[in-house]
Amino acid sequence: MRFAMALLAMGLLAAPVMAEANIAGHWTFTANIQQECSFGGTAHLEKTSETTFEGELTATQSCVSLPEDYVVRQDCSASQLGNQLSVRCRIVEFINGFDSAFYYPDNFTLTIESGARMHGALVSAGSANPAEWTRAEGGIS
Repeated sequence: MRFAMALLAMGLLAAPVMAEANIAGHWTFTANIQQECSFGGTAHLEKTSETTFEGELTATQSCVSLPEDYVVRQDCSASQLGNQLSVRCRIVEFINGFDSAFYYPDNFTLTIESGARMHGALVSAGSANPAEWTRAEGGIS
């Protein structure tokens, strides 16, 4: 036992891994994109294999400088590696707001903290903006 603890302390033995969080289901998300804008929405992920998901998200972007709010529906695929999740989306339709070459698909790089919280970045249009995905504890549906 002392030998195992010494190896663990030296980083030569991995600590036990927590049970993997179930991230399938409904989520809400926000991201800090600009001071004059708000950005957020909802997403749904369905597990398709041990490390992949398919889903949909609806994002709402509201900016003081724009004549109307954007509401954009997107199809997404996600891949998980350990506690990291990469979400890549494709615009399906502009529900509100004019079609724009300047609105890019909303992609995320996230760290899975639990089945109720993921944090990381919205990585659309070449910049990274702090983002958070949350849901009520046990909110798997």
